[in-house]
Amino acid sequence: MKTSIKLILAAALLGSLGFGGLARTVYANQSKPSVAIVPQHNASIKIAEVSDGDGEEADDAEEKQESSKLQALAKITVQQAQQAAETAQGAKASKVYLDNEDGNLVYKVTIGQTEVAVDAGNAKILYNEKVNQEDKSTEVTHPRSSIQVSETDAKEK
Repeated sequence: MKTSIKLILAAALLGSLGFGGLARTVYANQSKPSVAIVPQHNASIKIAEVSDGDGEEADDAEEKQESSKLQALAKITVQQAQQAAETAQGAKASKVYLDNEDGNLVYKVTIGQTEVAVDAGNAKILYNEKVNQEDKSTEVTHPRSSIQVSETDAKEK
C-alpha cells in the first residue's frame, strides 16, 4: 500500500478512537446525580439537585416533590434571584436553588465561596455567609423572608 493511504487510514482510526473516547466520557457523566439546569446565557447554574446519590429513591422523590411545591409558593423566578445576588456581589453565580430555611422561603445563590440568601417573595438580599460555614454552635439569627413556610405547607400544597 502507498504511504499516503496508510497515513489516511491511520488518521481515520485515531479520529474514530478520539470520538469514541469523547462519547464515552460524555455518557459516563450521566450516572452522576441528576441536576436541573437554568436555560439561559450561563448554563452552568444548577437549580435543585434531584438526587443526593445515596440510592434512596423514596427520599429523592420526596425531595423533588417538596422542591416543586416550594417553587409554586415563590413569587420571583430563579433568574430574578440570580440577578439580584449577582448584582449585590458583583460576580457570576455558580449554583441557585430554592430552600425552606427554618420556615423562610429563600433562594440560595452560590457565588464563589459565598452563599447569598435571596427572599423568594421580593428578591431582597437577606444575608450572605461563607459556603462551608455550618457551625451551629454560634446560632446566628437571619432576617425573615416575606414568605413563611411550615413543613406541612411544603408537603400538602
